[in-house]
Amino acid sequence: MKLNRTICCGVLALALLAGASQTACGINLNGTLVRTSAADPCLIFDNGTFYLTMTGSTKIAMIVDKDLGCLTTSVHPTTENIIYDSKYDPSVEELFGEGAVLNGTWSPEIHYFSEEEFPGNSGWYMYLSLRQKVVLENGKVSSKNIRMVVMKSSSGKVDGPYVSPVTSTPNQTQAILEPDGEPLRRWAVGPSVLRVPSGQYKGTYLMWIEEVGRGEGLGKFYQTIMISKFSAPWQLEGEPGLITMPTQEWEFHGSSQTHPRVVEGATGVYGDNGEVFLAYCGSGYWSDYGLGQLTLKRENGDYANPLETKSWIKYAGNPVFSSVGHPELRGAGHGFFLKDAAGNRFVCYHAYPFVDGKKAKGRNAYIEPYYIDKGAACPTAPEGVLRIGIAGAGQPGLVDSRVKFVTKAPKKK
Repeated sequence: MKLNRTICCGVLALALLAGASQTACGINLNGTLVRTSAADPCLIFDNGTFYLTMTGSTKIAMIVDKDLGCLTTSVHPTTENIIYDSKYDPSVEELFGEGAVLNGTWSPEIHYFSEEEFPGNSGWYMYLSLRQKVVLENGKVSSKNIRMVVMKSSSGKVDGPYVSPVTSTPNQTQAILEPDGEPLRRWAVGPSVLRVPSGQYKGTYLMWIEEVGRGEGLGKFYQTIMISKFSAPWQLEGEPGLITMPTQEWEFHGSSQTHPRVVEGATGVYGDNGEVFLAYCGSGYWSDYGLGQLTLKRENGDYANPLETKSWIKYAGNPVFSSVGHPELRGAGHGFFLKDAAGNRFVCYHAYPFVDGKKAKGRNAYIEPYYIDKGAACPTAPEGVLRIGIAGAGQPGLVDSRVKFVTKAPKKK
């Protein structure tokens, strides 16, 4: 494919807005690609503006544009628009010790909390994980020291500036706190937010990833998806619960004596009639990475306790999205879900370009529609199945597929 060859050569293919024949960037190209070199993308659409952030090394950048087709590396270099720089974060040494430096600022996610959720603490919050740079004897960098942190926008806008939500200090992260107020110091990555909209367990929850059995070998080393209710946007309430661990064969791909069985990247997805789904990544990102689905049970009109594993039903037809065998992409996953101005549903995800039988080293961010297939409801998907991708095929579309994203709400007749 000519389009995918240009991606690997560094020539940008851009996704356009609905009805646009030419964007402000001067590019006439309809495709699913949002941005090159963008792992773990978080794409927010708010009040007619797009905000894109992604995993960094020591910094986090925020890309802002009115045009989806202009969120590109050439228009917005990631050396600019920095909203967090670990070099100037006083919390790094507090978390990891004197002289500590980072080489990983992973999976930033931005969420808005209302006054109803957290009176006096409403606003935009950015969650991310920080990795201390620890070099082993073999020269490799260890991932043993990782912590979850949060920041808050002091302007009330998505693009910040971001400060500590406790001290209001610019560029300072706040560690996620245990119920007793002490920092959560165990290995934990991938923070994300889940909402239960009503009933006995109504509330706002933090989800994250932990690991079990590092160094114990094949099948004994695996990840888990954890959850705890918030008492504040930076503090947990009570003991955490286990949502899921790897139990399906497709989640085992890429595991070995030294690599875990993977479940990660948990993200809440919500239906129009109160459905609460969890989209998550399974298998190693270096292998047959994809997205699976869990559904939060509802019994007699009320939600089951999200802190209990038995409350979550894992779809037997997983994965619901995979690039295995795709002609142009590999390792498609880590979805962030959003809606356009007309209420149409989209997912922004990352994947490796795959050209001439070779997988590229870096991942790009792509966008495609999804919908909830109520007609596919079954015992392991009682509220329906997430149909992700162009035409709901469960695979990425070809990268030159047309994407329609409505930026202005239709006028009421």
